[in-house]
Amino acid sequence: MRQLLYTAFLLLAGSLVQAQQQPQQHAVSNASNAAVKKGNQQYTKGDYAKAEEDYKKALEKDPANTKAQYNLGNALMMQKKFADAAKVYDGVGKEADSSLQTNSNYNKGLALARDKKLPEAIDAFKQSLRYAPNDDNARENLQKAINDLKQQQNQNQNPQQNPKQQQKPQNNQQKQQQQPQSNSKLTPQQAEQLLRNLSENEKQLQRQLQKQKGNLTQTEKDW
Repeated sequence: MRQLLYTAFLLLAGSLVQAQQQPQQHAVSNASNAAVKKGNQQYTKGDYAKAEEDYKKALEKDPANTKAQYNLGNALMMQKKFADAAKVYDGVGKEADSSLQTNSNYNKGLALARDKKLPEAIDAFKQSLRYAPNDDNARENLQKAINDLKQQQNQNQNPQQNPKQQQKPQNNQQKQQQQPQSNSKLTPQQAEQLLRNLSENEKQLQRQLQKQKGNLTQTEKDW
């Protein structure tokens, strides 16, 4: 039984594979089979570390034992050794039957996704679907991995700015507004004209004051 990606801890595809299920033309040695059987017993008990050791012993005796390879990947997955599990599933070669290859690619996709390697996980799920095009779980996990990768890429392209960084342009703009505009310089001609205007204004003001004094003097004479 298999579960969807990220929904509780996964029950791996195909669970355990018994060594005696190996096709006759690919029969493994009795010693390797015995080690696989012992590893399966440990796996069933939940002792995945010991199961890992037994599967490795089986592979030492017969490196071509694809069932031991697959079960080793399962034991690593249950220990959350996702990167190691993905490498082990890669070792299930083309000589394995199509069902085992399908399950290995599917579990490899789960391991890679758990290890945050989404592009590689997508490739693994695609490979699994090549062997089993009607596998709904593989198709749904593939779509989820694609969506998660797009979301990750969008976040990388549009990183959230630090609030302090957002405030800096506003603060700079406020400072610019508060500062007087002193960058505009007068030309010599403009400065001379400004002085003339000021002098003329001063003269007009003096004439007005003198006129006011004359009016006050006349009023006193009338009295």
